[in-house]
Amino acid sequence: MAQGKLTLKQERAPKTVSPPIGELTVAQVWVDASVYHLDTPFSYLIPGNLAHQVKIGSLIQVPFHGREVTALVIEIIAPDSLSGLKNISKVIGGVPLLTPEIIALISAAALRYAAHPFDLIRSAVPDRAVAVEKALASLEDCCAQTSGSSTREYFQLPPFKDRSQLMAMKIEERSRKGGVLTVLPDTSEVTRLSHELNLLGVSHVVIDSSLPKSELYSNFLKARLGAISVVIGTRSSIFTPVSQLQTIMIYNEGSENFFEKRAPGWNVRDISFLRARIQSFDLILVGYSPSSEVSRLIDEKWIDYKRSRGKVRVGIYAADFGELLPSRALAPIKKALNSGPVLFVAPLKGYAQAIRCAKCRTLSRCTCGGAHEQLSPSAPITCNHCLTKIAEWRCAWCHSERMSIQSRGADRHQHELGLLFPGVKSVIATSEHPINSVVESGIVVATAGMAPVTTTGYSAVVFLEGNRFLNQPDMRANERVREMFFSHAALASTDGLVIFIQDEGHSITTAIATWNPSMAIHRELEERKSLQLPPYVRVAKLTMEQAEVTRLHNALLVAKDEGRIPKTAKILGPISSGEKASLILTVDITEGEDLIRTIHEFMRRRSVSKKVLPSLRIDPYSLSH
Repeated sequence: MAQGKLTLKQERAPKTVSPPIGELTVAQVWVDASVYHLDTPFSYLIPGNLAHQVKIGSLIQVPFHGREVTALVIEIIAPDSLSGLKNISKVIGGVPLLTPEIIALISAAALRYAAHPFDLIRSAVPDRAVAVEKALASLEDCCAQTSGSSTREYFQLPPFKDRSQLMAMKIEERSRKGGVLTVLPDTSEVTRLSHELNLLGVSHVVIDSSLPKSELYSNFLKARLGAISVVIGTRSSIFTPVSQLQTIMIYNEGSENFFEKRAPGWNVRDISFLRARIQSFDLILVGYSPSSEVSRLIDEKWIDYKRSRGKVRVGIYAADFGELLPSRALAPIKKALNSGPVLFVAPLKGYAQAIRCAKCRTLSRCTCGGAHEQLSPSAPITCNHCLTKIAEWRCAWCHSERMSIQSRGADRHQHELGLLFPGVKSVIATSEHPINSVVESGIVVATAGMAPVTTTGYSAVVFLEGNRFLNQPDMRANERVREMFFSHAALASTDGLVIFIQDEGHSITTAIATWNPSMAIHRELEERKSLQLPPYVRVAKLTMEQAEVTRLHNALLVAKDEGRIPKTAKILGPISSGEKASLILTVDITEGEDLIRTIHEFMRRRSVSKKVLPSLRIDPYSLSH
């Protein structure tokens, strides 16, 4: 008989639990049970041995349906009765991670987005690092809230000025009055602003998910405990507790980067509006052109618009024959190259995004259905779907071996510009190959948002293939392109030239020349209002399996007839995408809360009956994806 290795069983004695102390003996908590409908507060008894540790905002561990789960203390109360209440098991960490104001914000956001509070807490609180808590154990909790002014304004950035320097000076000025929180769309903007703040000697911390775990948690704790009252960061930093908060500043509030990718899909702009209802601070939106949502609030006088005055020299040259640069544009660009660097903004990265037969003009595709592309001049033709490489290309239709490159990317543009301006040094800046050094001369080819800094500005800023920028198919395209054009045009020097390679007659060129996007924005708002599109309607998008969506669609039609959802509601779809389909519900903005409450209750009932929940997005960035 085989002899197995004997091990001794280990039996742990139950922990001693002290009886409650004082009057406030019950904690109201949100439980992270990963169950949608369990989003209401639960009551737990605070044992006497944990009474000095359990505070509002503390993360704790509690017994829940036979297992230990994480919970957050949102209130401590004196109960009418203690019967039937379970004890808190333990306190996680020695610092309450959220203040009452941020808890109230998460509660409001959970209602706003029909979400479980812990879906927002996961965004608000970085992953815990025990070693960091021990290292900062000597810090006292000095985080305090003060009442102050509650102004709201949109500050339009001027041309020819470095926006990071302007924002840094604004932060330095505002920090004398109290805490400042600045939220930016990406890490590169955070890095530039942090550099400018360091030059001004402004002590600050960065809240950015790209930081190492320990550094991120350390910065969060320093802000939470009031050790530092100037915070800059990316999307999730909007939830950061800041001591004596006086100012929240948001740059480019319409950026897609400000929309959370995970459920419930909240966005920074709307969270800041909710926070402004709970705390008193000055909200400053900074950018070149406001989003449609902010433009509506400017029209309604809820936000004060601070326009910057400026005049920009603009040139427009149409590429009538598909050339990269029309001949008329060459002379002003050559002149600009003699006095400083010239920026060329390309709509696409890579070399060639599509291949076409030069003889019969047939678009080249792989047998799998994917499009053929070329990543560099020396690279083989490759399928962008299955990555199959073709050593010797031949047209599948006419068998010609002559190909034509379509959808040129930044790499191809750099090659062609080198032929047009021989002897001029050129560099390329993309997300894969960023340029962090200062550019003093030559040609810079950059994709949107990747232009490197210069000392005195670019002698010329050239937008290549402008029609490709302007002809994007989604509803956000105009405001996104407008912000992008303005932000890159602002990089020109005071006597620089902004050149558009596109058809004449588009309103964007007039807006850039006068540094005033208002006319184009008002025209778009009128169109959206007449068509009942955002920002004049609230939107809910539900995505489910095809069969489930059909049943949901029929149920919503019945609910509308019975008055259980607003009469102004429109039900669009189903819109199929593979095995799933989506329904888009729109309702007049005045009845938006009623629609969200109905959807929230619908989601709860499906969760209770253990049915698969749809993917829900409230007011998504785009209706098309």
